[in-house]
Amino acid sequence: MSVRVPDFALIIGHVWRCLNCREALLTDPDTVWLGYKLSDEQRARIRELDDDSFQTMLRLAEATGLSTRELEAAIEHPRARLRHLGSVKGDYLQRLNGER
Repeated sequence: MSVRVPDFALIIGHVWRCLNCREALLTDPDTVWLGYKLSDEQRARIRELDDDSFQTMLRLAEATGLSTRELEAAIEHPRARLRHLGSVKGDYLQRLNGER
């Protein structure tokens, strides 16, 4: 059984692995995080992320306020590994990539 991982950590865990979702999140966070429960502080932290934030796990932990242990749990969580951000079926990513 998976450990409960907050939505914020799931988003960060997914974009650590998925470059398409990372680009979408950095470009249009207000659309990509729809449906996730985030605080104002978490939204602000996401808006401050850039490509350099993802250079190392320590840098990402610093930028997000998550511990490396929380990041590792989020990165390995099944929901973060298997589900793209933005919509249930990846519609946003398809639009972003011009596939529609």
